[in-house]
Amino acid sequence: MKICVLCPEIGNSGGNAFIGGHVNTVVQVSRALFNRGHEITIITTPHRYPGNQPDKDILQEWADVYTLPVSGAYLSVKYGLEFAFKAIQKVKELNKHKKFDVVHGHSGYSMLALITGISAKISNLPSVHSIYCPIQVAGGNVVKLFSNEILSKFYFLLIDRIIAVTRNVRNSLIKTRVPEKRIAEVPIGINTELFNPNVSGNDVRKRYNIDPDQPTLLYVGNLTVQKGLSVLIEALNIVKKDIPNIKLLMVLNLPLEKYAKPDRLDVDMELIFEIKKKIKSYGLEENIVPLGLLDNMPQVMAACDVFIVPFLNTVGIADYPTSLLEAMAVGKPVIATKIGGIPEVVKHQKNGLLVEPGNVESLANAIRYILQNKDEAKNMGKQATKTISERFRLEIVADKIEKIYEEVISNHSGDRRY
Repeated sequence: MKICVLCPEIGNSGGNAFIGGHVNTVVQVSRALFNRGHEITIITTPHRYPGNQPDKDILQEWADVYTLPVSGAYLSVKYGLEFAFKAIQKVKELNKHKKFDVVHGHSGYSMLALITGISAKISNLPSVHSIYCPIQVAGGNVVKLFSNEILSKFYFLLIDRIIAVTRNVRNSLIKTRVPEKRIAEVPIGINTELFNPNVSGNDVRKRYNIDPDQPTLLYVGNLTVQKGLSVLIEALNIVKKDIPNIKLLMVLNLPLEKYAKPDRLDVDMELIFEIKKKIKSYGLEENIVPLGLLDNMPQVMAACDVFIVPFLNTVGIADYPTSLLEAMAVGKPVIATKIGGIPEVVKHQKNGLLVEPGNVESLANAIRYILQNKDEAKNMGKQATKTISERFRLEIVADKIEKIYEEVISNHSGDRRY
């Protein structure tokens, strides 16, 4: 099977330092499909931080990658229009000699499904589009504004099969009047060969001078308000009064030098200053270890005692973050907010704890509880690993996607639609 994958910002990243959970998911699932004998072509845009790419691009070992030059700022109108026009043309051009069997697009925002649908339609190919966050009214940048409930149903008109990564996303699609029979629910896939309880975090702790028994939290994400990092820092300030030696590994999706010395061109410049100011005002400099783009995420996750997801909402981001599932696969208890699709994965007091979004006291109490009840935390970690093994293993997800491809190809050959 010849699969054309459309996903912005995979670029020529190299290593494992891709930006964003759903981008990492696209890479992992595509590689799993390659290992099953399928031919993978990826059409994408450049890495957001090109100066931080390793010399070797591991994608080129198993996929044909076409990185389209885009001059517009990330998520701007110009960025979207350039990618749309160039991606549609590139699919048409490549299909002449590659003879694709299916086009599969991926996005957090529904608007990008339009690119998948038009690309496939022009080239007379069946189409699949994976949507990673719920459809909802959202302000902010142009992509958010135009990915609302009213317009979203039109973006999916040309898509043969829509993959919702959570039940919550599926329900949001139905709410926009997308026909239920065209929607398949397929979760995010986790590579348990990379993320599993046997991974050691000892070297990471040594590298950052964290004692073996020192309580350590982990946050992975960007600095946008909706990720709730500010709430986590406030909760850490409370917990520190009882556990003064507590550490927070704060993994950001930008180069560390951008956090250390932001400039006016940085997307999250104001938030960087705000976060750094709050850390300083609380006297948490010695408790927080900021980290940039990493290629050893499994080891970093293994180094923590508890993984924190303080999200305030899931507008435009994965309905449950890939990093949450990866931490669970490593065997870590998690504390997450009760939003989006997260409660579909995290079961309170079974494989983690759920708290209300934005509630600093609740988050602080949950952190204390996990750190002070080690046996229960260990059992939660075991249950977390079991959850991933049973529902989210890459092999399970790849199998479901493979069957969807077979269905849309078969229906397209018979000139039938869902």
